[in-house]
Amino acid sequence: MAKDTRNKKMMMIISHSTDDVDRANLAIAFAASMVSDDYDLIILFMWEGALLAKKGVIESLEGRHMTKAADLWSMIQEANTPILCCAPCAKTMGVAEKDMIAGVKLITAPSAVSEMPGRQIITF
Repeated sequence: MAKDTRNKKMMMIISHSTDDVDRANLAIAFAASMVSDDYDLIILFMWEGALLAKKGVIESLEGRHMTKAADLWSMIQEANTPILCCAPCAKTMGVAEKDMIAGVKLITAPSAVSEMPGRQIITF
């Protein structure tokens, strides 16, 4: 079967975490699938999703009938996937920069918007 040559540039906005564990875990599963299929993916944590930037939160996610988020996260990190986090959302959720997982970059709305052109956007 021929390789699909359609646009594989995506931005995934994850707006849930401990408030909806199934949705957050599923988002991470989708992200892991995308990077394993060579998608050019950027992940943006917003609203409740900003909690995913905090050390230990991803490791605590275990959605129903899914591979645990922690078991998938290493695939995303090994692919050098850019991980962005809304700075105002992180502040609102009480996520201090010193408590964030490695590689997360705090950004504001203009920076997030500047990453969107040419990408398909998927939200969870």
